[in-house]
Amino acid sequence: MKKISGSDYLFAFLSFSVPLILFYTTSSSALMFDDSAEFALVIKLGSIAHPPGTPAYIALGMLWEKITAVMGVPTITSLTLFSSLCISAASLLLFFTFRKIVIESLSSGKNEFHAGFISFLTSVGFATGATSWAWANTVEVYAFQVLAMAIAFCGLTHFHFSRSKSALIVSAIGLAMGLANHHLTMILFLPFTPLFFLDSLFKNSPEVQTKEKNKRKQKSTNPGILISYFSVLKSRNFLLVTGLTATVTLLFYGWMFIRAQQEHPFMFGKPDTFSGMIYHMSGGSYTKNIANTSKKIIAARVPFFLKLTAMQLFLFLPFFLLGVTTLWKKKNFRLLSMILLFFLTLFLYQLNNNQWASTDAYMLLPFLVLSIAVLYGICEFFDRFKLIFILPFLLLAQIAYNFPSHNRKSYPVSADLMHLLDTSSPKNSIVLISDWSTVIQYYYYRISENFRPDLVVLNYDLKFTHYRILPVLYPDFYKKIQKEYDEFIDALKAEHPEQIANTGCDLSTPRLLNSFLNVLNKMQVIAKEENRAFLTDPKTHYFYSNQKLYDPKRFVSGCFSSSVPGDSLSAAEFLRMDFPFIQSPLLFTDAGAIDKMVDFQAMLDQHLFFYQANHDTLRSVQAEKAKETVLRLQREIKRSMSFAFSVK
Repeated sequence: MKKISGSDYLFAFLSFSVPLILFYTTSSSALMFDDSAEFALVIKLGSIAHPPGTPAYIALGMLWEKITAVMGVPTITSLTLFSSLCISAASLLLFFTFRKIVIESLSSGKNEFHAGFISFLTSVGFATGATSWAWANTVEVYAFQVLAMAIAFCGLTHFHFSRSKSALIVSAIGLAMGLANHHLTMILFLPFTPLFFLDSLFKNSPEVQTKEKNKRKQKSTNPGILISYFSVLKSRNFLLVTGLTATVTLLFYGWMFIRAQQEHPFMFGKPDTFSGMIYHMSGGSYTKNIANTSKKIIAARVPFFLKLTAMQLFLFLPFFLLGVTTLWKKKNFRLLSMILLFFLTLFLYQLNNNQWASTDAYMLLPFLVLSIAVLYGICEFFDRFKLIFILPFLLLAQIAYNFPSHNRKSYPVSADLMHLLDTSSPKNSIVLISDWSTVIQYYYYRISENFRPDLVVLNYDLKFTHYRILPVLYPDFYKKIQKEYDEFIDALKAEHPEQIANTGCDLSTPRLLNSFLNVLNKMQVIAKEENRAFLTDPKTHYFYSNQKLYDPKRFVSGCFSSSVPGDSLSAAEFLRMDFPFIQSPLLFTDAGAIDKMVDFQAMLDQHLFFYQANHDTLRSVQAEKAKETVLRLQREIKRSMSFAFSVK
């Protein structure tokens, strides 16, 4: 085994520091759409996240946040940096993994400098790819999943060459971290792990080829791949890594189960029983996303995921194709099958997945595995042409191209949404919102920064992700509606017991609908008696109006419908439609923004209707102009992410 040279230390440092600097300089102090506010809040409060719970990410995120809090680092900054460190560390591990492959199997004609340089370019090429970068500078679980995969891949690769028990332990830790985080993507990789226990997974070296030729000459019995594969499953080393992986995984989930025995603030579910734990770990209500997917949805998602793959590989795509060709010509079908089948498995899964926010993140692990083929392609390119000096320019070009479209400083989502909520909501308003991002972001800023504590902000199903959120956050308001609210929760528990501590609120029986109506009526009575505005966002207004749950005759107040006349300031702020986040190029690659654009359009329609009914010509013109802006943005988003509109 060759020792690490001085140049390798330099390349290792660059493999970690180059991505980290890029991620840090493009990060924002704001929260993004989708689940970033939830994870920031759950980690800050030490609570429980949505199914499957991601206990590994939550546990290590809590530890990291507490350490950085001592140094005065704000929670959002701390957890964004945590994501950046995860993918930067993954890049470093990939460097050492790729270097191992090159040195052990692909070193013909390459010195140590060349091996390190090629490994550096491949690892940083992955880290600065479009999808990797997109999840490296935000608060989410996916960067942590990349780190888990990099740890597992590094351990398995080193074990493949050295048969070291310590490498097995490393791989088990990585596998367990992934299984106790975003477990689906790691589960789908597990069938490929036995290949690392076979000989010559990365075969190319003359020694290996000579050994195989000798075996064929001696006509020795060479068992087929299936026999070899299943024999691995009974081997001591494989059983060891399986046992360690299972043990560490269960420790993480056991920690979550123990915490669920107590009531934590802002829990998303309460997996405190065995059946509740299984429900939570299996995805809870989110499993519906892969049911009843239409052919129209699949057809719309195919070009998106092909484009996503091309953008991730970008200028390294020719090397990926060359690597696949090289593996085929050299008849290394084991490695080639692993690379392509793992990618295709996740590709096909995502085609059948109805979700659109975070949909690209599921492809991060397959993209990591595709980088193995990129490595082989770069090595083949070097062997043929020796034009290694071209490669750094390709990496720099990729970074320059991706930088502006991943600069989250231009995309302050939560800052803009909270400003809009603030200007649209009169003092002491009761606000019912359907939009997940706005509700959860408000809860984060209310709890963490005491933002607008005068408001009562609720999800339009009233209980959001857990029925205890309302009583805990708004104890005084809860006392005023306690009888009606408790009756509604009792009715929901009797009909849909899993929904009182999770998302979902099916008003599927007369009792449920009537009890929900009673709570809503009581809230409106209180709002009227206490001279408080009762506000609803467009989707809430549409649902309540259709179900005849409240009077559809409303005023406009910024981004809400209001029970009382709105003020001119809120209208002016909203109608300008000059929020920084909608002017950012990130808007057109963020599927989480789609609902907000539709929400803006619906609210502007309400503004237009209101102004036309009141013969307010000036405001009508302003609303029309704002609507044209939103419709234009929708068209541009649709060109970029047509699959998400097809889902609608």
